[in-house]
Amino acid sequence: MKNGVLGTLLIVALWQLAATTGIFSDIYFASPLETATEGAKLLSRGEIYKDLFFTLLRILASVVLSVAIGVPLGIALGYSARLYQLLNQPLDFFRSVPPIVFYPLLLVSLGPGESSRIATATLASSVMVVLIVSTGLIQQERLRAEYFLALGTSKPQLFKDIVWYEALPGIITALRAAASWTVIVIIVTEMLVGPKFGLGARVQSVQIFNNIPDLFFTIIVIGLIGVGLNYLFEWLNRKVVFWKVG
Repeated sequence: MKNGVLGTLLIVALWQLAATTGIFSDIYFASPLETATEGAKLLSRGEIYKDLFFTLLRILASVVLSVAIGVPLGIALGYSARLYQLLNQPLDFFRSVPPIVFYPLLLVSLGPGESSRIATATLASSVMVVLIVSTGLIQQERLRAEYFLALGTSKPQLFKDIVWYEALPGIITALRAAASWTVIVIIVTEMLVGPKFGLGARVQSVQIFNNIPDLFFTIIVIGLIGVGLNYLFEWLNRKVVFWKVG
């Protein structure tokens, strides 16, 4: 924690130094003080709250959908070696394609509203969830499951008591990765086809009007969303996968 604070202060100091020395033009660069002042105005006027709310709502919807789709499929692939071998390469292909290239296709088919944005983020995140969960589960020692089956354990009971706990570390890791991808995709799609509210739309708007302190503050807010999600999943990992936390 102490190192993190020191690192943040160092970044701010370098940022201020760059602003003071005039390495970058004032037209395109805001100092920490200008950014903080503009941020205080935005927060006091409440201008950024709606943008933050709608972006978080889109992120939440995409993560929930990607988990609902990706976790069951990931467990199914990880539990069945044959199914994993059959679908792993096609899934890896989709993972390798930048998700944003699917946005124009989904934009045409679903329209410029929320559906296309959320579908693009869900597609990217769910593929990642499937791959991480299935890979983590397929690498588990099969002898444990075979031992309990030999003792007469039913498959539903095996899943509840063995497979689920073997998959859980991978699920938490997949959640963390999916959330990161979702933030990126949602912000980019908001910038490309701007809704009325959203942090990505705000970035596009303040860039057009050359409000650089507002732009810098909005970028910081987006970064804080990612940091907050990271801390949330670290906490969840310690609480849920307690036997692997050392």
